[in-house]
Formats: sequence, C-alpha cells, structure tokens
Amino acid sequence: MSICFAAQGPYVRLRLASGLALLLAGSGLGHAAEGSGYSELRERLLAHPSLQVSDAGAERLRHSAAGALGLPNPGLTLGLNNLPLNDPASFDRYLPSSKSLEVMQRIPSLAGREAQRETLLRRAELTQLERRQTLAQLEQRLITALAERQRIRETLTALGQQLELLDELERWLRGEMAGGGAVYGRFDELDVQRARIRERQVALGGKDRRQQAELQALVEGVPDIPPPTLEPRTWDGDPEALIAVRIAERKAEIARAQVEEKRAAFAPDYTLAAAYQQRESGRNFDGDDWFTIKASVSLPLWSGSNQKPKLAAAEAALTAALAERQRVLREARFEYENARADHRTADELLEALTHRAAKLADLEAANRRRYESGESTLENVIRPAQQRVEVTMEEAEQRARRTIAAARMHALLVEDVQ
Repeated sequence: MSICFAAQGPYVRLRLASGLALLLAGSGLGHAAEGSGYSELRERLLAHPSLQVSDAGAERLRHSAAGALGLPNPGLTLGLNNLPLNDPASFDRYLPSSKSLEVMQRIPSLAGREAQRETLLRRAELTQLERRQTLAQLEQRLITALAERQRIRETLTALGQQLELLDELERWLRGEMAGGGAVYGRFDELDVQRARIRERQVALGGKDRRQQAELQALVEGVPDIPPPTLEPRTWDGDPEALIAVRIAERKAEIARAQVEEKRAAFAPDYTLAAAYQQRESGRNFDGDDWFTIKASVSLPLWSGSNQKPKLAAAEAALTAALAERQRVLREARFEYENARADHRTADELLEALTHRAAKLADLEAANRRRYESGESTLENVIRPAQQRVEVTMEEAEQRARRTIAAARMHALLVEDVQ
C-alpha cells in the first residue's frame, strides 16, 4: 500500500498544476500583469533604430519638397572688359573698355519644380507607410519570440513531469524486482527514455537562447513575460486595409509623379540677366556708362534624344508599378489566408487535444482503480499519464502557433495610427 501511495504523488501534482493553469486561463488572471509588461516592451520597440531611420528619412524628404519650388541662387559677375594688353590699367584709350557688374538669375520651369515637389512629397508618405510596416513586422517578431519562449517553458515543465513519472515507474519496478519479478530488462528502457527527454531539453535550451538573442536585438533585454492575448483581425477584402498594398499604391503614385516630372521637362527654362558697365571718357569718345538687359529661354530641340526617351522610361516604370500593386495584393491575400488557416487549425487542434486529454484522464483514473484493487500494474497507470503530458506539450505548441498566426494577421492589417 505504501508503493501505491507513493505512485499517486506525481499524478496529484500533475493534476494540480494542470488545474491551476486552466483556472488562470479561464479567469483571465494569467494576463493580469501581461498587459502592462507588454505595453512597456512596445514602447521600447518604438525606439528601435529602424524606425528612427524612417522618421529621419521622411523628415529629409519633406524638407527637400519644401525647397523644390525655390529658385537657384543668382549669379554675380565682376568684370574688366576690353582692356589693351600693353596698358591693362587704362580705361580711356579705347571706347569699349569698361568695368562691369552683371547679375544673372536662372528660372527653371515652374511645372518641373512643382512636379519634383510632388514626387518628394509622395516619397515622404511612402517612407511613413514603410515605417508603419516596419513597426508591425518588429512587433510580430517580438510576439513570436515571446510565444516561442512560453512554449519552450511549458514544454520543459512537461518534460520534467515525464522524468518524475519515469522515476516513479522505476521505484515501482524495483519493488517488483525485490518481490521476485522478472523486470530487470525494463531499467535499460527507462534509461533510454530519460536520454531522449534530456536530448529534447538540450534542444529546447538552444531554441530558447536563439529567442533570447532575438529579444535582445528587438528591445535590448530578455523579458520573461507571456505573449499578449491576440484575437485574429478580420479582413473585409478591401485592398486598402493591407499595408503592403498601400505601400505598392504609394510607389505607383511616385511613378505617376515621375511621369509628370518628365513631361514637365519639355517646358522651357528661363534666364534673366542685367549688366552695368562703367566707362571713362577718352580724347576721342564720350565715356557714358552702359546698361544691358538680357532674357533667354531654352528650346527642346533635342527632345527626341533627350526628354522623349526619358518620358517613355517613366511611363514603363508606371506600368510596372501598377502591375506590382496587383502582385502585392495577391501575395498579401495569400499571406492573410495562410495565417487565418493556421489560426483556425490551431484552434481546432486545441479543441481536439482537450478532448483527448480528458479521455486519457478518464483512462488513467480507471487504471488507477484497478491497480489499487490489485487487478492491474502501476505501469498501466503511468502510461496514460505520460501520454497526457505529451498532449500538454502539443497544446503548448498549438497555443504558440495560434498566437503567432494572429500576430501575422495583425502585421498585414496594420492600423493607420501608430
């Protein structure tokens, strides 16, 4: 009877641990400290260098757009004109000798400057959208790392329970051997099972270290908190709700603005210049000062080998950008449906695993009653208990898979406000 009492110890602890986990999950207490902890992690994620690069890039483009409409700096020219070589300091020997001051202002096409400004503004909007996508991807990586570490912790706990069950089985076998039972060969089988469990523990330790490195890269720390509770986001089929499609559309808008920029290159550029020439009187001429005003305009005489090929290239780039938008839409739709299928599959598997765990618990209880009445062996009690621990590990895997799938859906359907 003392052997029977000792054998029930691990089962009681296993049931208490499982019951406590179910109680926490059902009551929501398991996530009481989780919300604040994860919120703090997300705040730290907002300081990630990738986001700072995007912010600086968007600001740079906005400043560039603000300066796109400005005129180039005027030119100022000082001159000594038409002086004799044998007397370069003399301004009264020849009529055209003079001192000059010239001011010149280039005026590029207004249409071209406006088109360039529009392109820069579109690029700034694209950079902000890419920042949102980057943040969503970083958050997905963060949730994935937290979910994987949670799965590893739960699996290691279950493997520890497996070792306890094997220890209990070994104590029972030693009692049987002491009573004359031929069970000596079973100890080697137990050693093999323990070796396999320790191999799994080592492998899980390596995976946990990789996830720690991922967290260190993301938030410069290794938080020991569970992942947030995520509900899958529903997509109504609107392409605008997909961040990747919105980015592709901004790229198409940039390509369209570049087409307008190339068209504006056909418009003429202008130049205005004014010159004042100070002259000195000589013996044979009056030294009145001169004043000159000039205006010039560019003519697209070589547009066939300059502007037109560039315009054709920009139009081809626009066609490619529009086709890319359709490709991105298909790819994003596939990724969303794939993530939704993974989430639904994990949900269904968790339901099936819960049903199997209940059946194994019933079988374990029935076998225990028969063992206590002397009709069966302890091995028939431990076997369903081991299978139930395996189910616990499978449940941990499916919970992680469900959380990661929800995070993938959230990353695809990122909100406008970040």
